[in-house]
Amino acid sequence: MTTKSIPELLKRSLQSHMAEADLREDEEMQEIMAKLSTLSDKVAAAKAQVLARRAKKVIDEA
Repeated sequence: MTTKSIPELLKRSLQSHMAEADLREDEEMQEIMAKLSTLSDKVAAAKAQVLARRAKKVIDEA
């Protein structure tokens, strides 16, 4: 099961609110969404590094 990161969940929530016209897609919202995308990418990269280190550790211990 794949889980979504907090930035990704927040992005989806904001998109949902924009679709329901609770929020406007203005310049500020575009900046927020861009920052959330960047943060989501960083979280994914960090998660990949951790998983790679764990896999290497398991291989080294075998």
